[in-house]
Amino acid sequence: MFEHLVARVMWVGRATIFLVGLSVILAVLFGVASAAFAGNGDAWRLGQINVATNITKLGGEAGVNGPMLRLINNDAGTDDTALELQVQPGEAPLKVNSTTRVPGFNADQLDGKDSTQLLSSNIYKTEAPTDTGTKLGDGTEVKAMSCDSGDRLLSGGPASVASGSKVLDSFPTDGRTWQVRISPVSGGDNFTVVILCVNQ
Repeated sequence: MFEHLVARVMWVGRATIFLVGLSVILAVLFGVASAAFAGNGDAWRLGQINVATNITKLGGEAGVNGPMLRLINNDAGTDDTALELQVQPGEAPLKVNSTTRVPGFNADQLDGKDSTQLLSSNIYKTEAPTDTGTKLGDGTEVKAMSCDSGDRLLSGGPASVASGSKVLDSFPTDGRTWQVRISPVSGGDNFTVVILCVNQ
């Protein structure tokens, strides 16, 4: 009888030790997991993974005087940044609601073009022959000048117009042509159209 009682006590002791040990292991595992993954409604845990399925907002009715958020990375490495934005292919990594220029915010490309492709250094001036141009039925004279095929027009305008003549129209008709129309002095006016083009 006594031996049977002792065996029962030993069995209960071993079971208790097993359950306590299991409780400690589960507490450690789930405690680490809960500390490593902060979810919706949890505090933001620095240095660990935070998971959110809803938008997180930082703001207030009155706002703050100065930046709302400042990120500082003091690491001495050469590949360090204060912010990294990652999105799926084809999605914009940033959205703003202001058109105000941001000083020091440099862009490597504009519409997929490098800065060297936006404006060629090969800019040239050319002009139309100096003559009366094309006479219209209302007595005015019109003349146009175009850049070389494939090049782009930068600007243009009339030149050598007599002091008694009046320039009525002066405008680009397309991306490479400038047109001028004048009301000439009696007998006609020999004038020209000068344009600036960029070689592309």
